[in-house]
Amino acid sequence: MLVATKELLLKSLQHYRGFVFRWQQYRQLSPEWNHDHCGGCWARFAEHAEEWSDVVHTAGWVTLWPTDDDVEPQFISDAKAVGYVCVPSPKLSGFQLDWLCPECFTSCHDELEFVVDPDHPQWKRAGV
Repeated sequence: MLVATKELLLKSLQHYRGFVFRWQQYRQLSPEWNHDHCGGCWARFAEHAEEWSDVVHTAGWVTLWPTDDDVEPQFISDAKAVGYVCVPSPKLSGFQLDWLCPECFTSCHDELEFVVDPDHPQWKRAGV
């Protein structure tokens, strides 16, 4: 885990306060997008753990983050400006899937009032 203290973890996940989550298997959404990272500690999520040399989660807590496909995030613009190649995350009906590992989710669940609802209508709207 890259986050040193619970206080820092809570701060880094504050933007998920009150979000709806569900537990699910990680699935690669496009050929160019073969993994994701935990929003808290940056642990890897991938469909095929054997393809990676680090610890990989093949399932975890996922939520939907609303996106605006017309606006490029500043960190992407900054990365491109110094020569990095950036692959945009796949979008599902105006949402991207954001992942939390079991440890980060459990650590912040109560304080950030995460809602666990695998049947919430948001999943159907996003097509997942």
